[in-house]
Amino acid sequence: MKAHVDLNEQRATVDAFFLSKSTFENELFMINDSTELYAVMSKAVKNIIEYPVALATINFKTLQSYTQFRIEGCVLALKEYIDKEINYLISKEAGFDDLIAKEVKSDPKKQAFVLSQSKAYFIEYQKLFREAIADTFFERVDRAKNVNIIDNIVQEAIDGAGSYAPILTSANGMPIASKAQQIWMRLKQAHSVKDRAVKNAKENVERLFKSIDGINKNIEAINKARALTLEQVQSMTLDELKEIVVNEDGTRTEVKRIFQFAPSGDVAFYLAEQMDRARRASRNDIQKSEYKRAAVFYENCNINNTAKELTNKSQMMLAELPKIKEALAAAIRREEALTQRGLYAFDDALNKMREVFAQNIGKKRL
Repeated sequence: MKAHVDLNEQRATVDAFFLSKSTFENELFMINDSTELYAVMSKAVKNIIEYPVALATINFKTLQSYTQFRIEGCVLALKEYIDKEINYLISKEAGFDDLIAKEVKSDPKKQAFVLSQSKAYFIEYQKLFREAIADTFFERVDRAKNVNIIDNIVQEAIDGAGSYAPILTSANGMPIASKAQQIWMRLKQAHSVKDRAVKNAKENVERLFKSIDGINKNIEAINKARALTLEQVQSMTLDELKEIVVNEDGTRTEVKRIFQFAPSGDVAFYLAEQMDRARRASRNDIQKSEYKRAAVFYENCNINNTAKELTNKSQMMLAELPKIKEALAAAIRREEALTQRGLYAFDDALNKMREVFAQNIGKKRL
């Protein structure tokens, strides 16, 4: 909304804002259709449910008794949300005089219009509100540290209180939960399933990260191995060459990564020959066995690491990287989706409870 310097022009601009539902929505929410409005409401409800009027009337995290529940609290909280949006729209920061906001607040017609819109939005999007209210109920149950200390309001809602009917009774009159402990157990079960799913997803992400890291390191190792010279390996002791292969404490992992690609020819032949000679000369059975392992390792290098084979290995690794990176991106998205997904997605019985609760909230006894 564009403000004007002249006060009367500012009033005219604001008056036009309240002329029709479409103008009101376009200016207030900056939307063009009902799909966009649904997205706005979906996001807004998460905040509205925490407004003071909501905490006093519809939010089960703060209600002390089910008899305090008032479904009209949704409309009042929604009006408070819209009032805040209007105040921002016609604020001093937006170029309006402070008097404009005061006039809007004291104008009965404008306030009636806002209240009417609030009621209309609640009717249209009440499923969002009912689900948000249900979430506060299950959050209250979930915060109990054990099954024996669940707040009384939970059982009160299950049984019904005052003029309110039982909250977890299906359309055919059958209760889908009769004890607060049943809900608590389902929540813990859902947590367990979700935790396992997220853990597995995290492990898959870590595995793919390690795979990419391993490929990059192997490509780098091939390049370093190609640069190995006979003089370099001849300067190393027999024990050093053996330990590269047989050492299991991880201290030589990266050196072994390079030497596994030792190129065929002078380098790999020399390594294999020296280890075999050391094996034959050794009088210690343990060392003889270790030199044999090293000799086999380097002999395999001599057989498998021709210049052509090393090129093929490097190219295959490079070709594999985009596929693994794509899989990693998908795995990260899955981990994020599982982390953000509500508990209801992990337990069908709990999801049914939420569905029935949302339908029954505020329903009066017959």
